[in-house]
Amino acid sequence: MKRIAAVMALLCVPIALYFGIFLYFEPYDYFGLKGGAVQEDSYITRVRSYLNDPQDAILLGDSRMAHFDMEQVQQLTGRSWANLAFGGASMAESIDLFYLAAEKNPNLNTCYFEVSFYTLRSGDNRNRMEHIQTLVENPFAYLFNFDCNADMLNELLLRLQGVQTGASRDEGHWTQEDYVSETGQALPYRRNQIAYIATLYGAGGIAKAGTLPDTQTDADGNVLNAGQLLDALQSVTPQASDYSVNEENLQALVELAAFCKERGIALTFVFPPVDGAVQEYLLDALGIRDELLRVKQTLAATGTPIRDFECQPEVVFDNELFYDGFHFDAVRGLGNYTEVLFAGNDTAKEGANLGA
Repeated sequence: MKRIAAVMALLCVPIALYFGIFLYFEPYDYFGLKGGAVQEDSYITRVRSYLNDPQDAILLGDSRMAHFDMEQVQQLTGRSWANLAFGGASMAESIDLFYLAAEKNPNLNTCYFEVSFYTLRSGDNRNRMEHIQTLVENPFAYLFNFDCNADMLNELLLRLQGVQTGASRDEGHWTQEDYVSETGQALPYRRNQIAYIATLYGAGGIAKAGTLPDTQTDADGNVLNAGQLLDALQSVTPQASDYSVNEENLQALVELAAFCKERGIALTFVFPPVDGAVQEYLLDALGIRDELLRVKQTLAATGTPIRDFECQPEVVFDNELFYDGFHFDAVRGLGNYTEVLFAGNDTAKEGANLGA
């Protein structure tokens, strides 16, 4: 028996060694062992943080709601928030994550919930919440998850190469050359903004296939056919649209508003800003704005406050403040938007007053 026990113990050594390495290099600090060091930002870090320390005010949405400086938000509103938004979040995932947050924290009293033509499109039917909830609530599921182990190994390789890891922020450095096409044509928007529109056209549920030519780039990712893309965009008509609203998700938002009203949760729907190129060559060119107006009217009928920077923008931000068509430059633009959205906003502070 002693020999068998010794053999078993010996066999366990490489397993224990591997999981020791896993705990040291896993990029999300799942178990909170790294003393607040900067970790990779994801739904895992955000939802785990909320489960460990639920806040009474939350943000939900995709990457356009995910990148706020939360210290700045706290200074502007006088309260702490949990940012549960994450890059690539679908509408269905954000809705389910709201109910998870409400279930885990009966004192939840404030929610800013992003609504956008992009996340409400019928072409996006993703919902990974069952998988997400399993990962954040079950440590063994996390330890043995293939993707999480792959992320750990990638982190290990980067660290061995001396690469600084952790959350990064989008920042652009634009020059006049960015406003000139490959043929010397003056462009109304930066090349990367025009290319971003082309990317959106290719997303499911936005435009019919083949509406625009493929984007051509060099080895450094610079757009080589911005002028060609612009010419195609300027000839687009609503007949090229493949857009429709996911009515099931829209109805779920109406029900979410009723839930918040019943529970005394101060809910605000936030239509996030998009740059001028998206406004002109997508919302208007494809006739999507009319659908957005209907969505806005449907949500307004619930009595829920709406901050609209997308459909009928209450504030128009200069295109130079955007990193691409959807996202602000983190250095020059994001702080500006944060102030507009949160400073002096009674709804952002309402929940805190209710709990006082």
